[in-house]
Amino acid sequence: MATPSNEPHPASQPQVIRLVRPSIIVLCGPAACGKTTFAERRFRPTQIISSDWARGRVCDDERDQRFQAQAFALVHFLIEQRLGSNRLCVVDSTALTPQARKDLLNLARRFQVPCSVFLFHVPLEKCVERDASRERTVGRSVIERQYQLFEQAKAGLRQEGFDQIYEFRDEYLDKVEIEVVFRPVARPAPAPGRPAAERARREPRAASPAPPAQPPAQGPVPGARPGGAPAAAPPREGVIRDLRPAAAGVKPASAPAAQPVPPPAAPAPEQPVRPSPPAAPASTETAGGDSGAAGTPAAPPRTETPPPGHGQPPGKTEP
Repeated sequence: MATPSNEPHPASQPQVIRLVRPSIIVLCGPAACGKTTFAERRFRPTQIISSDWARGRVCDDERDQRFQAQAFALVHFLIEQRLGSNRLCVVDSTALTPQARKDLLNLARRFQVPCSVFLFHVPLEKCVERDASRERTVGRSVIERQYQLFEQAKAGLRQEGFDQIYEFRDEYLDKVEIEVVFRPVARPAPAPGRPAAERARREPRAASPAPPAQPPAQGPVPGARPGGAPAAAPPREGVIRDLRPAAAGVKPASAPAAQPVPPPAAPAPEQPVRPSPPAAPASTETAGGDSGAAGTPAAPPRTETPPPGHGQPPGKTEP
């Protein structure tokens, strides 16, 4: 059974490698050295984060190397999400450059989890032979260049800061067994996403409180119009202002002053109505006893004088 160390452990004998969850496992080696097959036989599919898989999700073609930056951005994002949930991350990529390994080490340090590297030491001709039998090949020239980078990586890997370094030879790959021990992180993992410094730079700052209002200072009124005219008062509710700019040198016409409305006049007192005297009845008789024609004034009534001796006792006469 292998123990944590900074020295490579050649798996020449059947051995059990105990890994901690959460942690990062880096598979390092040239193309066609057996990294993907080794991972698929010993880890869950959800634990494997492949750079080829991420490249296919980004640009629909796993072989398109123009989208390396976007593909590894997706790889790092998935690692952050899984480490935040105390999960194991097996990174299936060549990991041949120091910068690629440093990015993975930095993620492990951020989440305070172990980071181990598996070195697949397979002869060059064996890798070229396997690549030729694949449906998707990369070519001999690419494998030769990657093999040189792999030899350089092995020379300086001990100083990079990995917690465990394992070197697997092709003839002993089938004798390796993996055990995973769950050891959750004591403190909560930081929020996934951009680093804190980058988030602070991109996110807007909180608005500072407004200073307290100062009493108006003596002197010219701020915002006064040219010529000493006072600044226009702010509009009040229900008041319409003319916002058109006044012409140079022309004073805006002032609205005519409103004329006061006189109060209504008091009503005159009522006058008492006096009754009119009754009219005298008009006589219907005329001279000769006939009714007068229309428009002819009636004659005054005739007074008859009683004859002499009328009303006196008979036999007596006046002297």
